[in-house]
Amino acid sequence: MVQNYASSFKEAVALVGELGMDRTGVLSQLEQKSDLLLDTLQLAGESELIALYSQMQASEKQYLLERETSARQGLYKAVEDLREAIVRSPGLDVSRQVSALEELKDYEAVVEQIVMLDVEIRSQVEGFDRQAAEVSDKLLSVVADEVERARSQIAKTSRAASWLLVAALLAAVILASAIAQEFVFALRQLEIEQAKSERLLLNILPETIADRLKQKPETIADNFTEVTILFADIVGFTKLSARVSPTELVNLLNEIFSEFDGLADRWNLEKIKTIGDAYMVVGGLPDPSDDHAASIAEMALDMQAAIAHFNEKYANSHDQPIDIRIGINTGAVVAGVIGQKKFIYDLWGDAVNTASRMESHGIPGSIQVSASTYELLQNDYIFEDRGVISVKGKGEMKTYLLVGRKVETPIGVA
Repeated sequence: MVQNYASSFKEAVALVGELGMDRTGVLSQLEQKSDLLLDTLQLAGESELIALYSQMQASEKQYLLERETSARQGLYKAVEDLREAIVRSPGLDVSRQVSALEELKDYEAVVEQIVMLDVEIRSQVEGFDRQAAEVSDKLLSVVADEVERARSQIAKTSRAASWLLVAALLAAVILASAIAQEFVFALRQLEIEQAKSERLLLNILPETIADRLKQKPETIADNFTEVTILFADIVGFTKLSARVSPTELVNLLNEIFSEFDGLADRWNLEKIKTIGDAYMVVGGLPDPSDDHAASIAEMALDMQAAIAHFNEKYANSHDQPIDIRIGINTGAVVAGVIGQKKFIYDLWGDAVNTASRMESHGIPGSIQVSASTYELLQNDYIFEDRGVISVKGKGEMKTYLLVGRKVETPIGVA
C-alpha cells in the first residue's frame, strides 16, 4: 500500500508540475489582462493612472499571497479607484476609455474566478483531510494486527529485538501516513488547476474550439460553406458622447451590449467581438446549423426591440433617442484562432466584408440584408425591396430591408 501511494504521489506531482507550465493557467491570464490594461493606460500619459495601476498590482500580489478577506477587499478598492480615475481621465478619448474599462472589467472577472476557486479549495481540503484520516486509520488498524502477531514472536527473541520490530512498524505507519497526505494534496492541486484552465478557456473561446486547443495546441482555421454574419452599429454615437458624461456613456453602452449578449445566448449564436460602438455576431459556427439565417434574423428584430425599450426607459433623461443600423449577409467564411498571445476566435472572408458593407450602407433604424440572406428567409419573414445600391468595394448590389415576421418566431424560442 505504501509503494502504491508513493507511485501515485510521484505521478500527481509530475502532472501538477506540467500544469504549472500551462500558458492558459488562470494566473497567467490574470497577468495578460493586467498587461493589456497597462498598455491602454500608458496612452493617456498620466502619472495618476499609472500610480493607481501600480497600487492595484501591489494589492493583487498581497491577496494572492495571503488569500484573506481583508486583502481581497483591498484589491477590490484598488480596482474601483482605478476605474474612477479612468472615467475622469482627460488623457483618454472615449474609445480608449471604453477599451480601458472593458479591460479592467475582464481583469475583475479573472480575479472573481480566483476567489471562487479559493472557496472550492477550502471545501475540497476538508474532504481530502477526511480521506487522509480514513487512510491513516486503516493503516493503523493493519499495523495493530501486525503488532499483535509480532508480540507472539517477541517472547522467542531478545528484548532488544522486540523493540527494534515495534520501532520499525511505527516508522512504517508514520511514513505511510505522510505519503497519503502528500498524495491527497497533490490530487487536490491537480484538480484545482485543471478547473482553472477549463473556466478560463471557456470564457474566451467556444467550447469545441477550447477542447481542440487543449488536445493539440496549434493554429485553428476551419472553412464554413454557409454562415450568416450580423454587424450592428449605434447611430450617432459620436454625437451622443458629446452630450453625456464619459461615465454615463460607458454605462449606457455596457447596458446595450449586455442586452445583446443575452440575445446571442438565447438564439444560440456566437458573439465574435465589439469594436467601439459596433457589435458582431454570427450564426452557423463553430457548430453548423440549418437555421443560422433565421436565428440571426430573430436576433436582429429583437435588437431593434431592445433599442426601442431602451429609448422608452430613458425618454425623460435623454434629449434625443438613439438608433441602431444593422447589416446581414450569408456566405462562406474561414473561422479560427491564430497567433500565440492574446488570441481570439475570429472570422475572415468576403462574406464578412459584405456583411459589414450591408451595415455601413444601411439606413438608421433598419435591417439591411443581402440577396443571399433574403433567399433563405423570404418565405418566413417580411421584406421591403430597397433595390440596387452602390456598395463601396463591391459595386452595384441588390438589397432588402427586413421589417418583420410572417409567423411568430418560425424557428422556436431558443
